[in-house]
Amino acid sequence: MKKHSAVIAALVAAGISCVAPAHGRAETFQIGFVPKVIGIPYFSAMQQGFLKGGRTFDAKIVYQGPTTSSVAAQAQIVQSLINRKLDAVAVAANSPTALQAQATHARERGVAFASTDSQVDGEAVSLRVMQATDEAIAHTLVDQLAAQIEGGGQIAFVSGGPTATNLNLWVSLMKSYLAARYPKLELVSVQYAGEDISKATEITSQILSAYPGLKGIIGVNTTATPGAAQAVLQAGLSGKVAVTGIDDPNTIRAYVLNGTVKSAVLWNPIDLGYLTVWGLTQLLQHKTLQPQNAVPGLGTIAYDATTKTLLLGQPMIFTKENISLDF
Repeated sequence: MKKHSAVIAALVAAGISCVAPAHGRAETFQIGFVPKVIGIPYFSAMQQGFLKGGRTFDAKIVYQGPTTSSVAAQAQIVQSLINRKLDAVAVAANSPTALQAQATHARERGVAFASTDSQVDGEAVSLRVMQATDEAIAHTLVDQLAAQIEGGGQIAFVSGGPTATNLNLWVSLMKSYLAARYPKLELVSVQYAGEDISKATEITSQILSAYPGLKGIIGVNTTATPGAAQAVLQAGLSGKVAVTGIDDPNTIRAYVLNGTVKSAVLWNPIDLGYLTVWGLTQLLQHKTLQPQNAVPGLGTIAYDATTKTLLLGQPMIFTKENISLDF
């Protein structure tokens, strides 16, 4: 297993907006990163990865994002960075289609446009960077929940923004996988809480009231999972209603250690940001990405030229046995 020591420390680190290039050399590129929303640990960790990539590959990183998971606000920020004529702009999209116009405008102005973590549709996107295959993420989430529920029963999903590309695809794939692999698990509700832990707690409480026989919940993003866990804990249902989902180890650790959550699924968001910078600097230097690429600090990274996608790797599973270890 690849070491993930940087994940734990940086998930709680405060963000800064840019980084000076390494070794005192002149800046080569300016790269913007627009997350779905600022102020949550996951995107703070991705930001740290961008900063690390900036130091390694001599790029200045500009970090700006909306304070809520607003499609319109994100599009406005992306457009403003394109107007500044940065060399490249990367975005974790709140919508797969809303930023297509910005991608086209970026291409017209000679600005490389990348989507990372959550993708943007269309041919104008220069590069896509994914955490793991969507199937691997969706199947891992369902398998983790199913392992905790004997004999089947009702389950629910709590997701983030209702237009988020990656989250909606994972929900769709989980539905298909449930039907094919776990027919005794009945999905009774899919709800959306944005990127807000408190709202996820509120929505999960409503689901628990509506379905008193509920057996399990999957949180589809890093704010839904702790919100769902908190609602289950407040209802006195720890150990009775299984909770799993996407989350970072720092945010979910307390719920794992007290038994409310048996497992959580993630990847290294710092590596994801770092890989995005590497990919963009390769394109900006007019280098051709290969099917297999040796990326400094990450090892071999696959690239699909058809979809213009770099793939970070496989998801990780955090449990009580390993969540406090140095990854």
